[in-house]
Amino acid sequence: MRSEFIIAVKEFKDYLSSRAFLAIFGLLVLIMIASIVTGTGTYNERLSTYNSELTRAASAASNGSTFQPEMPSMMLVFESFCSIFVLVGWALPIVIGFSLISKEKESGSLKLLLARPTFRDSIINGKILGSTAILVLSLAAAFLVGLAILLFEGIIPSGDDLLRLITFFILVVLFSVAFLAIAIAASSLAKNSTMAILIALVIALFSIMVPYFSDSICQVALGTAPTAMIPATGSSSSTGGSTGGISGPGGNIVVNYGGGRNNTVQMQINPEYTSYMNTRNSITEALDLISPTSDLTGISNVVVSGEQNPVSSSGMAGAFNFRQRGMSAPTLGGTLPSILPQVLSLIVIAIAGFAISYAKFIRMDVR
Repeated sequence: MRSEFIIAVKEFKDYLSSRAFLAIFGLLVLIMIASIVTGTGTYNERLSTYNSELTRAASAASNGSTFQPEMPSMMLVFESFCSIFVLVGWALPIVIGFSLISKEKESGSLKLLLARPTFRDSIINGKILGSTAILVLSLAAAFLVGLAILLFEGIIPSGDDLLRLITFFILVVLFSVAFLAIAIAASSLAKNSTMAILIALVIALFSIMVPYFSDSICQVALGTAPTAMIPATGSSSSTGGSTGGISGPGGNIVVNYGGGRNNTVQMQINPEYTSYMNTRNSITEALDLISPTSDLTGISNVVVSGEQNPVSSSGMAGAFNFRQRGMSAPTLGGTLPSILPQVLSLIVIAIAGFAISYAKFIRMDVR
């Protein structure tokens, strides 16, 4: 057996006996169970509404109505889990990774490990492989518990639901691996485990808070927004009877002032305001992309909630009701390209974290 796999197996077994890991894993399973139970209640209420609408639709069909209600998706059940996991899901990978290297330095076992005829890259690769394996297994166990509860409740996923669930699981794993890479990087950079977990927690809190402060950052960087509406070029005023209302040709707006005199001023959107808002939106989106929690939120909007893009909102939980509003429901294949920036961001964060860990460990002085 290659030395990487020997080290990976050792790390895997060590985690199974770690109280901190078992506590966080137990919390993850409890969150899944509580979320699924809550989501099942919401799903059953929506299903009852669907059955009532289906009965009315059958009655209306005799009058020529073609309306058909949309059956609620099983993914509705996972929405409450998503809202909680994006806030606390980073805890499991951080607990797994923060002491991966620092504990070896503190105990002095790293010197003994490096004294053996084993290459340094084999050691770090084995540690990363073992920690990733236990992380993926933990997430898979939690998802299987949730799926088992659904099947016990008689909720059978459709083909589209199952595909969405598998896709969401893969992206949750990617999100968790990104935080695992951050934790391992902190462990390799810090002198001890206490400093490592502090670094990892600061990065995790930064990730959570960035979306809340992105607008304020833009306000400071760009200043106050220009006036949204300005008088159109060549606009004129006229007097006459009061007409009231707002209208205008060519996309412009004509503001009518009543009260005996009718003063009309043709208005248009300020080009500077449009440029300002485009720049502001670009900065906000870029800031949100560096936040793994924001990335997972956008991903769950598309994969779990069935939205058309990461930032859209239908105004209803589990929004697979587009046909009820005269719209065609977006397919998973059609909406996946919209989350490509979020997926690439998570991949870049994971690669960067592992690269820092690798480079630091290879050059580490353990004397």
